[in-house]
Amino acid sequence: MQAIVRYSLTLRVLHWLIAGAVMILIPIGLWMVSRGSSNLWDTLTNTLYAWHKAIGFVTLWLIVARLGIRLRQQTPNYGKQLSPGTRIVVKVVHGLLYLLLICVPILGWAGISAYPALDTIGGYNLPALPFIPKSEALAKQLFDLHGVLAMTLGMLALGHIVAVFKHAFIDRDNIFQRMWFK
Repeated sequence: MQAIVRYSLTLRVLHWLIAGAVMILIPIGLWMVSRGSSNLWDTLTNTLYAWHKAIGFVTLWLIVARLGIRLRQQTPNYGKQLSPGTRIVVKVVHGLLYLLLICVPILGWAGISAYPALDTIGGYNLPALPFIPKSEALAKQLFDLHGVLAMTLGMLALGHIVAVFKHAFIDRDNIFQRMWFK
């Protein structure tokens, strides 16, 4: 039996916090946009937007922290568990996940800065992103791109989850345990 080499506890905690946040942000985002598109501007819609912005902003900084730590720490070796081709796919998918995890919230933040709609929960206002002019037309473009990339992130994350389940329950190769707590 091969010993399990794990990511650091900090990276594992950040991974699961960010994964949970994304799994919350996408449904809230779809729900709030659906209500807004139906012209249902009420307390619920405003609350959904407020929570989406607050969670998204915090998640951005968790991602920045994770990326900073990740760049300073060596990742656990896969050993002989993955073929060279699979390793390339893993690197590309992880790279795209990181890119989207940074770009999606920044585009959302830029959109609410351009609109401007910086209010979140509890009366807290996010700071405006510097150098973003106030323009509803620009905000619409930014929100459209934010939405497309968020859905791309969601699909890529879904593929990542499927691969994780394959490794955990079919291959049983300890790949999943690298990011798990037991």
